[in-house]
Amino acid sequence: MTRPHRLPIARLGAATAVRPLDRRRFLSGLGIGVLALGVAGCASGDAEGGGDAAGETRPFQHPLGRSDLPAEPRRIVSLDPGAGLQVALEHGVPLVASATLASEPSVPAYLPSPAAPFEQLGFNQADPERVSGFEPDLIVGHVPSLQEDYALYSEITTTVSYTNSAGGTEWEDACLTVADYYGVRDEQQQRIDEFHERADAFAQTHAETLNGLRVVLLRFTTDELRIVTDSVIFGSRVLTRAGVQLTESSATSGPEETYVSVTPEQVSRLEDADVVLYFGGGGAYEEGNVTSAFTTYTEGTLWGRLPAVQAGRVFEVPQTTWWDGYSTSAAHAALDDLEDIVGQLG
Repeated sequence: MTRPHRLPIARLGAATAVRPLDRRRFLSGLGIGVLALGVAGCASGDAEGGGDAAGETRPFQHPLGRSDLPAEPRRIVSLDPGAGLQVALEHGVPLVASATLASEPSVPAYLPSPAAPFEQLGFNQADPERVSGFEPDLIVGHVPSLQEDYALYSEITTTVSYTNSAGGTEWEDACLTVADYYGVRDEQQQRIDEFHERADAFAQTHAETLNGLRVVLLRFTTDELRIVTDSVIFGSRVLTRAGVQLTESSATSGPEETYVSVTPEQVSRLEDADVVLYFGGGGAYEEGNVTSAFTTYTEGTLWGRLPAVQAGRVFEVPQTTWWDGYSTSAAHAALDDLEDIVGQLG
């Protein structure tokens, strides 16, 4: 576990070759390929008297349409580094490629390592032409990663979408949906139940320390400071589940308000925080160096006057856990961080 620390210290929170195709040639060739596969599939089904278990499917209605999922997918591609990637690695499903994080590490250390063969697609770099080269039998992605090219991905193979926090969905529900696509829903529910049990035990064990404390979770971007609101955002949900009380400045006016921007002149809004947790994101750290936005806030007079700063109760937490986390593995990693932090509050 990366040990949180206090300001002013800051820290930086075998491939498959696929030849790029001309988009028109790709679409034309894809149509022919799908037709051929369809004919072959029918012939095989007739010969086998309805096909074998490998050809069995399960119907699913999802945000972008209806799909018949393979009962036992054998070559999965995830178009997002959230639940699509993280749930797959937690359960060891046959993931051949996935979008990954733009941060370092690109696959969080709290997850099991991907089994070979596996290729990282990078952050927002997947496209239908590239994905088709992996010959997947299932493509999974959250709505933002799929909605523009859903029809193209669906021509490649069975493609399903899910809503995440951007659509107001709780992270546990998103993980359960993805696990259902992978055929491991029951196992995922067990993992969620185990996390809830641990978080509830944490809240009970540290009730005396946490009582009366107000905590704020902050995200430094390239340009500004943001309060992560008491909303469906992963980090906020982990805190509240663990019995942590968020500040009034963390309150949200609606489910879609996941953050509140704070200008350097508005830093005094954070005076209601007894403890500050923060991480960098959106370019707050560039090549290991803190950007001017970070120093503008933390070296300002108003920051130095904050009660949490004066009490030495400002802790950095890993971005890949608290912002990019979308799994029970990430949730447990966040609880590890909280155990360490609470130990320093005594």
